[in-house]
Amino acid sequence: MTPADKDVPEAWKAGAGVTPGRRLRRGGLLRKYQFQRQITLKNIVVAVIVTVLMTVIFLGYVIYTGWDSFEEQVDVQLQGVVSQLDNTLQTADGVALQLAANSLILESFEAMQAYEGENNYFVDNPAVNYALTQHMSSYMLKRSSYKRICLFDRKQNLSYMGNLVNYGFLKKDCPDTSLFTDTAAYFDGSGKARLFRIDLQDPYVRNPTPTISVLREIRDYQLLPSKSLGYVQVQISPESFSYDELLAKDTECCLLSQQGHEVLQSYGENLDAASVQRLLEYPDGAVRGGMYIVRRELPEYGITVFIAAKNRNLIRNLASIFMWTLLLLVSVIVIICVGQAQIVRKTMQPVVQMCDMLEGIQIDENLQEIPLVADQEVDELRQLNVAFDSLVKNLKLSMERAMVSRVNEIQSQMFAMQSQMNPHFIHNILTIISAMAGTEEEKKIPEICGKLSDMIRYSTNYSDSYGSLKEEIRHAENYLELMKVRYEDRFRYTMAWVGDTQECQMPRFIIQPLIENCFSHGFNRRPFPWEIVVRIFASEECWEIRIRDNGRGIAPGELSQLKQELEQMRRRDMGELMQELRIGGLSVRNVYARLYIAYGEQMIFELESNDSGTLITVGGKYENTGDGGGGRASDPEKHLQDDRDAQ
Repeated sequence: MTPADKDVPEAWKAGAGVTPGRRLRRGGLLRKYQFQRQITLKNIVVAVIVTVLMTVIFLGYVIYTGWDSFEEQVDVQLQGVVSQLDNTLQTADGVALQLAANSLILESFEAMQAYEGENNYFVDNPAVNYALTQHMSSYMLKRSSYKRICLFDRKQNLSYMGNLVNYGFLKKDCPDTSLFTDTAAYFDGSGKARLFRIDLQDPYVRNPTPTISVLREIRDYQLLPSKSLGYVQVQISPESFSYDELLAKDTECCLLSQQGHEVLQSYGENLDAASVQRLLEYPDGAVRGGMYIVRRELPEYGITVFIAAKNRNLIRNLASIFMWTLLLLVSVIVIICVGQAQIVRKTMQPVVQMCDMLEGIQIDENLQEIPLVADQEVDELRQLNVAFDSLVKNLKLSMERAMVSRVNEIQSQMFAMQSQMNPHFIHNILTIISAMAGTEEEKKIPEICGKLSDMIRYSTNYSDSYGSLKEEIRHAENYLELMKVRYEDRFRYTMAWVGDTQECQMPRFIIQPLIENCFSHGFNRRPFPWEIVVRIFASEECWEIRIRDNGRGIAPGELSQLKQELEQMRRRDMGELMQELRIGGLSVRNVYARLYIAYGEQMIFELESNDSGTLITVGGKYENTGDGGGGRASDPEKHLQDDRDAQ
């Protein structure tokens, strides 16, 4: 066996009289067409899923808009019924008020006060009754919806115009006197000017016909106070309401009493008392049994308007839309299948030709290490990809080693600069706690310790030198709260956001040291009150923080010298610079150095000062906008090379 034969795969050796080269061509041919079928099938499946999804969304939109329009139509119908009912009852109330204040009726009822007979006053005085009925008839002729207009007093003297009443009412031998007693009790106890009354049975004839009444007191309204002489009642039959012009064909309406939800009037064929009671169990806007339910309470009248409607037009339209959509969907799917097959065939033609060329290569000892065709692969693109894998892996390994070295160097520098903040900060807070112990402010110590614990936890996290802007702001706000507890009303601060990006990455311990510097230097020998204003801006391109205090400011000479030192730091070696920055040193230098390590020339750092205070602006611009990666940390090798070129 030759060395070449040892490396030939067993699959190539199978079969007598078949050379390895021909075995290779046969496997490649099968895989070639298999991949073409796979990519065609996947594209078709994705296209079909997208098409079906868009169809479902379209149908959902049609249903939503159709149902929304249907609800608006039902609401318009309900409002029309309510308006008709309100207009009718308000007009009836106006008629009752006119009759209650009419001079003829007032004179008749004043004369009736002296009547002590056992019979109905109006039976014994037919001339008075005739005059009153003639006056009431003028109102009855104007409104066909009025069933009866009655005039009566507490003694059951009754005169009426309209439908006949039980003869017992005319003889003061009433079958039911609750109408008289309830009316008198209502006006005596409530002090109200009118009464809307619902009777499930006509009180004057005791038949099962419901009535709606409007009652007013007969009194001289020009004299206040005036004595109640009697009552005017305008009766309306709910059956007189017509909804033909207000309700659609598939809409049914009921007038219900609010007390007990008894049916006063039913307009429709399918709504009986039992059906209405079942539908009332469901909330307003519900759909039960294909009926859309909506109601309107009219507490002033003691009436509930109930409407149940079917949206038959929507169902018919949906059936038609569904059939046409299904036909269109099938047509689109067929077109997609044919088009995808043609596109994939033309797209894959260069790959197929390359595989044909590879299939013609015979295996020999020079090609044993090149994986032209592997039995475990399922398509030709993977076969071509394997050939480049080993080269890329070696190149990547070399680059990663260099990258790790540079990243570790920058990381160690960031941790060293960050560690300078912790001892100085903890010393300050412990001093505050020590000063408060044993004083009236001792009760504030638990709050301070809780915030201090949160800050120490943040300070001792060395897993990463970068954190989110949100965490950095919370750390700074904890510090400000501690200072607020310490100085109370003598110190105030404000923090404001501009923008909605809070998860962008930035170096840790940037804001708090600058705020601490305000207390250490800015407020030194500065009378109260002290104030710090923090403004934060964050976007996908950069972040920027402005810190302003009302301290004593920095002298012009010191400010110029500090800016010059900061500018010289850019040209210093970072290792040498870190040796000079002692622990507990000026925090502005520390922050400046760490921002420069993180962002280089993309760093934002501005310092302004005068007698009214100091304003310091810090920030960084992302070179790859939108990733919030933190500038130089995203590509340390590139930035280190840029630094060396600049030097």
